[in-house]
Amino acid sequence: MRVSISAQYNRAGMPVWLSAIIIAIPTYWYARLVRGIDRFEREPVKYLIVAFLWGAIPAAFIALVLQLIFSLPVTGVWGEEASRAITAIVFAPLTEELAKGLAVAAVYLWRRREFDGWVDGIVYGSTVGFGFAYVENIIYLADTGSLEEWIQLFIVRVIVFGFMHGFYTSLIGIGFGFARHAPSRSRALWFIALGWGAAIVTHAIHNVSVTLVEASGGSTLLVAALNYGLLIALMLGLRRLSLLRDRQMFRTYLADESPEVITPEAYAALVGVRAQAGSRGAAQLNGSFYHLAGELAQRKRQLIEYGEGSGEEIDRLRDQLRSISYPQPRATSTPRSLNAADRN
Repeated sequence: MRVSISAQYNRAGMPVWLSAIIIAIPTYWYARLVRGIDRFEREPVKYLIVAFLWGAIPAAFIALVLQLIFSLPVTGVWGEEASRAITAIVFAPLTEELAKGLAVAAVYLWRRREFDGWVDGIVYGSTVGFGFAYVENIIYLADTGSLEEWIQLFIVRVIVFGFMHGFYTSLIGIGFGFARHAPSRSRALWFIALGWGAAIVTHAIHNVSVTLVEASGGSTLLVAALNYGLLIALMLGLRRLSLLRDRQMFRTYLADESPEVITPEAYAALVGVRAQAGSRGAAQLNGSFYHLAGELAQRKRQLIEYGEGSGEEIDRLRDQLRSISYPQPRATSTPRSLNAADRN
């Protein structure tokens, strides 16, 4: 990361605030796309905003300060050009992933009930990365000297490589996600270290590739095609894995809710039984139903496996689901909390 903003305009006369608005548009869609991976229990927007802001402000500041500190002795010994190369390849991946990963760690430690696995880790980690990339791209575009240079840099940094910071930090989130259900503290720490290390290594590999392309005068087209090919395959694969994970969770924790709370047709839709899922009862389900179903399954899992939460919260979710599944007045039994028998 470099900083050379000296005014409210870049050297071509374009306002910095205009660049910020333009960059915000694709950044929003990147974040929204990643949030959609978690189809049934999407993360609270307020926590995602905090994660984004951490990446945009504290993480960017911490990384910048550390890079300046590390690069000074290198510049004194080997010169400015060598310092830039070493910073891009070594210091930037280390400092930026360290600073961004702190936000993922904060969510993991202080909002554990909202951090329930590797899918949540991807969402939070990517959001932090998008916040960091947003500010970094503003800084780079503010240093352009012409409209043509601004457009070229915008295409390369915001469009071609716009997903990369989110991808790196998502690996840290995956590590914390696996740590959430690790059988021991040592195993949890191993998952966290592995995820953090993977983020630093992939970030370094990307920077090395771009540095070599620039040094050889080559085109970034090949690097871009490789990046996006891998990212598209990864997104599709993660979405599929997330769907399979959710269906298995529904089978495990919602089977006993049908037909008392959830209609058999709705339950079939949740677990992917197509013959029944296409019925009229399932077709009437909306996003609120799927969100509540995911929330109920997660809360039951947390209570049964970790002793987190309460039966009252689960009863509240049951009542909300019942009102959607059976909108007409219907006799129901007394709400049932998870007792010792349920847990066994």
